[in-house]
Amino acid sequence: MEPRQTPTFSANLPSLANTDGPDAADIAGAFFGKPMEWQRFVLNGLLARGKRDKYAARAYALSVPRQNGKSWIVRARCFYGMVFCGEKILYTCQHGDTADEMFKALSEVFEDEENDELADLLRAVRKTNGQQAIYLQNGGCVRFTTRTNSLARGKTFDVLVYDEAQELTVGQQAASLPTISAGALKNPQTIYLGTPPDPESVGTVFTSMRQQVLSGESTAAWVEWSADEIGDTTDPARWYESNPSLGYRISVEAVEAEASSMPPDSFARERLGWWSPTARVTRAIPKKLWEESAIDGIDGRRYRLAMAFGVKFSIDGSVYVLAGCKIAKSGEAAVEVIEVGSTAGGTASLAAALAEKAGKASCVLVDGQAGAPALLENMRRSRPPKGYAVSATAAIVADAAGMFLDALREGTLKHTSVGQKMLDDSAVYSVRRSIGTSGKWGFGSSDEAESTAVEAASLAFYAARTSKRKPGRRQRKL
Repeated sequence: MEPRQTPTFSANLPSLANTDGPDAADIAGAFFGKPMEWQRFVLNGLLARGKRDKYAARAYALSVPRQNGKSWIVRARCFYGMVFCGEKILYTCQHGDTADEMFKALSEVFEDEENDELADLLRAVRKTNGQQAIYLQNGGCVRFTTRTNSLARGKTFDVLVYDEAQELTVGQQAASLPTISAGALKNPQTIYLGTPPDPESVGTVFTSMRQQVLSGESTAAWVEWSADEIGDTTDPARWYESNPSLGYRISVEAVEAEASSMPPDSFARERLGWWSPTARVTRAIPKKLWEESAIDGIDGRRYRLAMAFGVKFSIDGSVYVLAGCKIAKSGEAAVEVIEVGSTAGGTASLAAALAEKAGKASCVLVDGQAGAPALLENMRRSRPPKGYAVSATAAIVADAAGMFLDALREGTLKHTSVGQKMLDDSAVYSVRRSIGTSGKWGFGSSDEAESTAVEAASLAFYAARTSKRKPGRRQRKL
C-alpha cells in the first residue's frame, strides 16, 4: 500500500495557477532532503500568489498526525521566504525542544562552509536560548521562540508560524498576531501547523479555527489528513489514508506497536488525525463568575445614569433577542433580557417600540446579518436621533465581548437573575468564537445553548458605556 498524498479534507484552497511552491520545494530539497508529493502540495498552497502578487492564502492551516514531516514544510517555507523574498519570519511553538530543533536545522545550512552563497548571505546567527535567530544581508530573518502571552510585543514581522498549533491559546495569539500587521513587505501570512488536541490541551484557537472553516464562517485555507471516526484502529488501510509519510518517514512496525499499546481514542487522535466531536473548548464566562454577578432586579432609582439596548438576531434571522443595560452613578452596570421575539411578521413593530425609547435611551446597537439591515432600515424611516440606531461591526462585537467579560471580573457589571434563564444559559455555556485574524473573539454558541442572549446583553452594555449621545437633549435628525 502507498500512503495518501492528497488531503482527506481541505477548504478554501488558493488557485495554484501562480505559485512559488515548485521552486521552493526544489531548492529546499537540496538542503533538507527530497520532499514527498504531499509536502509539495502544501508548499504550493502556502506560496500561491493572488492579486498584486500577494499571498493568496493569508491564513493557512495544516493538521496531520505527528512525525509525518510537517517540519520539512516549515523549513522550506522559512528558507525560501527569507532567502528569496527577504521576509522577516517569526517561528513560534509551545516547547523549547521544538524551537531548538528547528533553529539547528535551518542555521546549519548557513554555517556550513561548503555552502558559499549562503555563507555570503548570512549576516549573523544568534544562539542565545530564547533569542535564537538567523539574520541575512538582504534583510530577511527568522526568529525562533516559544509562546507566551507577551510574545514579541513591539516587534514587526511579515510571516508568523504557529507550530504545535493545537496548544495555541487565545492570549498567545492576541500577543503575537499584531506583529505582522505592519510588516515592511505588506504581504502578511499566518501559518498554523498541528494535530488534533487531546482532552488535556489548553489551546482552543486551532479547534475554533477548524470549526469556523467547517461552518463556512472562515476563509482561511485548511488542509488535513484525518479519519472521521475512531473505527478499527488495527486496519492498516486506515493508517495509510491518514499518514502521508507512512512507510517512508514513519515505519509500519512503529504504528503497529502504537495500535497495540494505545487506547483506541488516543491512537485515533494521535495517529489517524481524528478530531473528537467533543473537542475541548473554553467557556467564555466562568459559571462561578456569572453566578457571583447576579442581582434580583434592576432598581430604576439606582441605575438611572444611562440606558441602552442591544439587539441580536439568530443566524437565520427568525428570532431576535432584545437586551437592556442601565448604569448607576457609581459606574456599576446591570443587564437583562427584555424580550425574545419572532420576525415572522417583520421588524416594523420592534423598530417602532425602540424608536419610542429614543428620549430615554442613548443607543440601540444591532447585530445579525439576517435581521439587522431590515430593523435598521425600519428605524431609519422613523428618523431617529443621530447616533441612536447603530449597526455593530465585527470590531464592535469583539470589543463588546471583551469589555463585558472584563467588567464581570472587575465586579462592575451585574445581571438580573429572576426570570432570566435564557440569559443565564447563554452566558455560562457560551464559548469563545474567533473574530478575524488579530486574536479577538466574540461569544459563540455551544451544544448546550445559543449565545444570542449574552451577545445581545454585551451589545447593550457596550452601547451604554460608549455612546456619546445624551438622551433628552435636543438632537439633530438624520
